[in-house]
Amino acid sequence: MKKLLQLANALSFIGMVILNYLSNTGILNNTTIGEVSKHYTTLFTPASYAFSIWGLIYVLVLGFVIYQGRSLFVTVRDDDFVLKTGWWFVLSCIANCLWIVAWIYEYTLLSSVFIFVLLFALIQIVLKHKMELYDAPISVIAFLWWPFVFYSGWITVASIANVSAVLVKYNWDGFGLSPTFWAVSVIAIATIINLVVTWRRNMREFALVGAWALVAIYVANNAINMTVAYTALGAAILLTVSSLYQGYINRETNPVTKCLEFFKTRKLS
Repeated sequence: MKKLLQLANALSFIGMVILNYLSNTGILNNTTIGEVSKHYTTLFTPASYAFSIWGLIYVLVLGFVIYQGRSLFVTVRDDDFVLKTGWWFVLSCIANCLWIVAWIYEYTLLSSVFIFVLLFALIQIVLKHKMELYDAPISVIAFLWWPFVFYSGWITVASIANVSAVLVKYNWDGFGLSPTFWAVSVIAIATIINLVVTWRRNMREFALVGAWALVAIYVANNAINMTVAYTALGAAILLTVSSLYQGYINRETNPVTKCLEFFKTRKLS
């Protein structure tokens, strides 16, 4: 079963990356993800540069795929985490692919279903491994925890943006309340979620991804809606300060400290 999972994880990741590449060439429905997104811009939509974080996420996830597949070629000390992850990673890749197809072909309501399936799968991986709840070696943090903490942090923001796009498509009137009210409310909810995750789960990276998105929302709205822009900027600052402080009070198990100790040990040896 372990070998089957390792191979399935690798193949599903490769398929996801290939489809993601194709989605940005225009070969699918003669459009791209970015072009479709422009049709459903909301006050919660980040500036386009924010989506470059996908590059970091895919590099981190590639690290996980290599890390989890090492025992196919060499003897490793422990890779039981592969069985603990189960099929959730494969499901996340499938959901990602289905989201791409649904979004490209403008089945926006269906795309929301797929992005929530993706988020659910990522959360299951985080919970099953009790990520950030114990002191782990830097290899586990870098190749098992970080890929899914960063990934789930971004998909949390993307899920909210996806639902916002659906509401725009179907001309939702916001119960008569202004788009500014809803944008500020959603930013507040997103901020609370990130603070809870930081202080209950120690997932500072999750919140820093949220801060990245909020800064991009500030950039997108800076010349359009100052209320939304400064609310997003204030929330981003709050999440950044919160994460840095949380990291400071937990500095003994902080990954930065672990990295410094690792390099110091290597230098001394």
